[in-house]
Amino acid sequence: MDFLLWYEEGPVGLFIRESLWGYPIVLFSHAVGMATVMGVVVALNMRVLGFAKELSIPAFDNLFIVAWLGFFINLISGLILFAGSSSTYVFQGSFQLKIGAILLGGTLMKFVLGAVRANKPAYIQKLLSIVCLLCWIVGVVTGRLMAYLA
Repeated sequence: MDFLLWYEEGPVGLFIRESLWGYPIVLFSHAVGMATVMGVVVALNMRVLGFAKELSIPAFDNLFIVAWLGFFINLISGLILFAGSSSTYVFQGSFQLKIGAILLGGTLMKFVLGAVRANKPAYIQKLLSIVCLLCWIVGVVTGRLMAYLA
């Protein structure tokens, strides 16, 4: 708890709470990063589920560079946003669910790609893909709920 209070009361926490432009700019960056990651995640999972069959799944490999860029934008902007109310967020159920869903969604993305590359049965690929999509959707929705449940 001491670390959270130190982080919240430090320069980053003060910046995000007290700067006129800090919060809107960082929140905008977080939204851009999220849209980038979600765009790639949704597109790949929809392809695995049978949409846009003319696109090859290996063609998505290059898009993961973009997804990782979006993820790092999200990570940095998320840590800055977290600094504004870290002692509150860490105990908030929607924050905990958000972080868990994102971690599980990222792990499942790796399993989806592994199942496709190993040519596992289609039902396994699709099941993993559906659960992966649900995790990312839960991460986005719970992240938005954080503002209303604080």
